[in-house]
Amino acid sequence: MVTQSNVNQQAHIDEHAPQERSDGSSGHLRVGVIGCGQWGQNYLRVLSELEQTKLVVACDTRPDIRQRVAARYPGVRVVASVDELLSAEDIQAVVVATDARSHFALASAALRAGKHTLCEKPLTTQVEEAVALAQCADACQRTLMVGHIFRYNAGVNALRQEILDPGFGEVCYLCLVRTNLGPIRPDVNAAWDLAPHDISIVLHLLDHMPLRVTAQGFSYLQAGREDVVFITLEMPGGVAAHLRVSWLDPRKVREVTVVGRQRMAVLDDVQPMEGLRIYDKGAREEPSPYASYGEFQYVVRSGEVRIPPVRGDEPLREQARHFVQAALAGRRPLSDGWDGVRVVAIMDAIQRSLKAGGVPVEMEQRYVLFSSGA
Repeated sequence: MVTQSNVNQQAHIDEHAPQERSDGSSGHLRVGVIGCGQWGQNYLRVLSELEQTKLVVACDTRPDIRQRVAARYPGVRVVASVDELLSAEDIQAVVVATDARSHFALASAALRAGKHTLCEKPLTTQVEEAVALAQCADACQRTLMVGHIFRYNAGVNALRQEILDPGFGEVCYLCLVRTNLGPIRPDVNAAWDLAPHDISIVLHLLDHMPLRVTAQGFSYLQAGREDVVFITLEMPGGVAAHLRVSWLDPRKVREVTVVGRQRMAVLDDVQPMEGLRIYDKGAREEPSPYASYGEFQYVVRSGEVRIPPVRGDEPLREQARHFVQAALAGRRPLSDGWDGVRVVAIMDAIQRSLKAGGVPVEMEQRYVLFSSGA
């Protein structure tokens, strides 16, 4: 049974605290990949290149995909059965890169088989299932990590450091846009496909859960499955985060705008070279020369634009490296199972608001967010 106390207890565990492990893992992590489609292929590439990993098995039910993987990675065993992969004694860890609705069954089977597990986002499509996976990982003393890749994005982390600077001023609101023309998913709507990325960014930047969630969506291509969704997260302290996600849009946009009292910032992830810009802009209150005593007017201030250097490896490689190091050392990863629970809880509130036609949904505050670190 899931209770407020056990969720809070786990959520407050220090994300860097070591966990005792009895698997004896050291040196290299021997990994298998379940799901070798477009995103799974990226995992195969990265894991085959990391120094601390040995890619051992790849699993996919589609014969053409297995044939392609076997040709590209001749030293890797290619199988069609998940059971065959999970029963392999030379596998210490598993990456689950399948469709969202299969995550719970596959990740729980991997954890019960004693494998450290990196599961793509969202962790599950049901809150109770996400909680069950996080609890299972803790009970099994195995690493469970969720593929919230923007936690490992150099631009997002640089933006976080900027807004933590006292000179940035109190954050007023955020606006996040994630659009493109496709790919159009047959299993989930645009919110479940795209919004987990932006939700994880908001949680990473603000270190708080929203108080309430409002969402409106529209279906143009598939009846009952929203192609474009507008989401508002009401955060503590009056901070608002507005998200627009769509797979029916003429432009690929990956943009985060943060407005502070003293400065403003825009992160354009499509432009990695000069993607982060800090604007010395704001509005200040001054006495009005035309009003009676005690009244004020607001005067806008516009200063220089700064483009800080952003250096970092490919985010997927950083994410995979973090997973490997956490599994080998027995440390809790940044985007652990409880981080996945929080994102799924917000997605559940979004879905309920969508079904209710945009009615605000109050968030359960049992999913407490601890500091997400640097």
